[in-house]
Amino acid sequence: PLSSENEDSRFDLGARHAPFAAGHSVLMSGSDAPAPALAIAGAAGIDPVPRDWLAAIIAGSDDAIISKDLEGNIRSWNRGAARVFGYTSEEVVGRPITILIPDERLGEEPKILDEIRHGRRVEQFETQRRRKDGTLVDLSLTISPIHNENGVIVGASKIARDVTERRRAQETQRLLFGEMQHRIKNLFALTAGIVTLSGRSNASTDEVVRTIHERLAALARAHDLTISDWGSETISEQAADLRTLVRAILEPYDGQGRIT
Repeated sequence: PLSSENEDSRFDLGARHAPFAAGHSVLMSGSDAPAPALAIAGAAGIDPVPRDWLAAIIAGSDDAIISKDLEGNIRSWNRGAARVFGYTSEEVVGRPITILIPDERLGEEPKILDEIRHGRRVEQFETQRRRKDGTLVDLSLTISPIHNENGVIVGASKIARDVTERRRAQETQRLLFGEMQHRIKNLFALTAGIVTLSGRSNASTDEVVRTIHERLAALARAHDLTISDWGSETISEQAADLRTLVRAILEPYDGQGRIT
């Protein structure tokens, strides 16, 4: 579901302008409008106007920053958008934003535009979009209304941040936690089995405790034989044949005959 705020979070068109619609204008960025030479202006003692600062920020951002009109047509496209989606500005400006949306997510766009028409901002909406090569990219979108000089909403600005690596890290973390939970459950089950097996003897309490310690220590040694040294910078293989492994596990049971 889309989340939005009712606060007046407008994107005013006080920057570089180009025809948007009748009586409207749009911020140009990316390859359509090269970033202003701020360093040169500063050296000359001229303080850059806010619109030039804004244009430079948009042009240099690694995030995709896109503007569209209320019909959903792309009006500007920065370098970050070219990097994320693989299209140049010449390939997409004037085309519908839906070229970036997978078929199964096309229903999101009317909801977004409805929020924008009501002056509401869509905050950190996580979704997927389609690159030029057809692959999908995980994105976090922030979409804000664009107002003209009269305060009329004429479009939307969209900031899209690639969260693919974050999603991949979260999935890896989920798998590791699942594996850890599985191994811990196995460890508890194995420990319970050792305690049960050791308790079947008629030995004294001290002897049972010693036996349990020995059997658990034997399993720890067997574990060391089968797991590489993860503390080293390079993972080294440790050769442990089956006979050595079985001998390490059964050492505490030596002389007991059949193990049941």
